Amino acid sequence: MEPLAYQISLSYLSHIQKQIIAREFSLSETVFIHDVDSSNDPDPHSRRVNIFMTFRELPCAGHPIIGTANYLWAQGVGKLVTEAGPIPIHFSSEEGIVSAAIPHDTHLISRVLGDVELTIRVGCLHSTPVIRSAELEAPLFSIVKGVIFALIHLPCLDLLSQVSPGAFPYAPRDVIDAGWTDGRASRGSGVRTVKLRTRMMEEKMEDPATGSVACALTSCLALREYNETEIWFEVIQGVELGRQSDIVVEGRVDVGEDGKSRLKKAQLGGKARQIMKGTVVVSPVLEGRL
Repeated sequence: MEPLAYQISLSYLSHIQKQIIAREFSLSETVFIHDVDSSNDPDPHSRRVNIFMTFRELPCAGHPIIGTANYLWAQGVGKLVTEAGPIPIHFSSEEGIVSAAIPHDTHLISRVLGDVELTIRVGCLHSTPVIRSAELEAPLFSIVKGVIFALIHLPCLDLLSQVSPGAFPYAPRDVIDAGWTDGRASRGSGVRTVKLRTRMMEEKMEDPATGSVACALTSCLALREYNETEIWFEVIQGVELGRQSDIVVEGRVDVGEDGKSRLKKAQLGGKARQIMKGTVVVSPVLEGRL
């Protein structure tokens, strides 16, 4: 469970005003939903959205997309238009889950932290040998350019409970492949189901629900660990925080003529509910506060 703010965006709100509002909410993300402009928008079933963290705008993010899709589906909206492009959304009445086809451009980084172990800053890796070894061997995987995660596999929940937030132990540009550090920032029968318990650590905080991480992890597993062309992943995150989040990802893989597997689809899904509603009074004076 992770809170998310929605703001119906008036046309006169500037980028700076949106950033200030997001900072005032101080949540992981704030989504601005644009009103329908009948004169310029021929599709009344789509909504343009902007996603802001407290310090910058994101082109797309999994958790805000699913939350926004849950909120807008009841209003007949079937597509969200983000800075990363249009995203169709789908509702499964049987499972009560809204899902969205997440934009992707996957890439497995050619190196791991173990390749630069001798130059890693002291104290940045875990003190427990098993966890430290897993950190050094973890694949670095990008779901889109500029969004890269170290996917660290731990053999038991006891070890998972021992991890904590911390800085990435190496400058990304020195280990990530050139060109990948920057970027605009229903199940069929017989489909394999894979259940995962995860935690997402950043430098100073732990995130209880991260759609982009779920997509990166499951895409990497679908491409590297399984032979099926369709796999259903059930990801449980945030348990150790007391804020369990249940995330589902449907992964589909194609095999090209060269024999290489490529991700065809990453369909991210989850549930959300509205917990409060209010009004924000926006003043032009806000322009000078950023």
